[in-house]
Amino acid sequence: MSEPTDPNLLWSQEFDGEAGSALDSTYWTAEIGDGGSKGIPGWGNSERQYYLEEAARTDGEGNLVITATKMPVYSKDNPDGMPTEENPYLCYYLTACEWTSARVITENKLSFMYGRMETRIKMGGGQGAWPAFWMLGTNIEQVGWPQSGEIDIIESLGRDPMTAYATLHGPGYFAGQGYGATSARPDALADDFHVYAINWKPDYIEWEIDGEVFHTATPEDVAPNEWVYNQPFYLLMNLAMGGGFGGNIDPKLESSQMSVDYIRYSKYEGFGEISETSE
Repeated sequence: MSEPTDPNLLWSQEFDGEAGSALDSTYWTAEIGDGGSKGIPGWGNSERQYYLEEAARTDGEGNLVITATKMPVYSKDNPDGMPTEENPYLCYYLTACEWTSARVITENKLSFMYGRMETRIKMGGGQGAWPAFWMLGTNIEQVGWPQSGEIDIIESLGRDPMTAYATLHGPGYFAGQGYGATSARPDALADDFHVYAINWKPDYIEWEIDGEVFHTATPEDVAPNEWVYNQPFYLLMNLAMGGGFGGNIDPKLESSQMSVDYIRYSKYEGFGEISETSE
């Protein structure tokens, strides 16, 4: 892809590093584990993966690739499925972890308020894959989730491969009751790259796929519940496996890959602020 030329551009990640390069730690932190260290085993969704930093790497062709890999658990010599040298990760379900993958975040490094957040992604495929590009309120450590707010810019499901999901989660409307919409596509989202974006300003968010708006939200849409999106958010992207939303994983599936060509954050109708925090 060509370099961005938008005069409103505030920040971008083009992922043009050599093959095997890690993300820029100025902006990104890789979360590690199965969520237990954060008090949310299974990342709050009964997910099956253990996150590793090395599962997110550039491919040398201008993309960041998050790779989910099936891990060996049970064998004749290990009928109880305990961690081994080959698979040393213990998960909350009390066996060696079934999958590894990556989840990367800008928390405490970079936050965004309003503006246009755009990305070009080829989603991870296979039944049980659950790739996502999303945001959480920076006050989550103080007020908790869902009071912090969550903006799901795009989620995809391997079990529902031609549907794009866009959702808000906030106080009184979260999990299965989130305020969202779907967009049915003619082909599986894992078959090719698509451009996903939100345009965000005070009291308004709209979602796009390939330039087409397919969902909007305002305070009236979530009333009488609270609108919690007029504040800074940080960015997350991950490839989860299984869980309440991801569903059962195909036992024959060995791996899944989510490829991210770029992330570009720009002003939208004059709105857009970026804040960097030095740790």
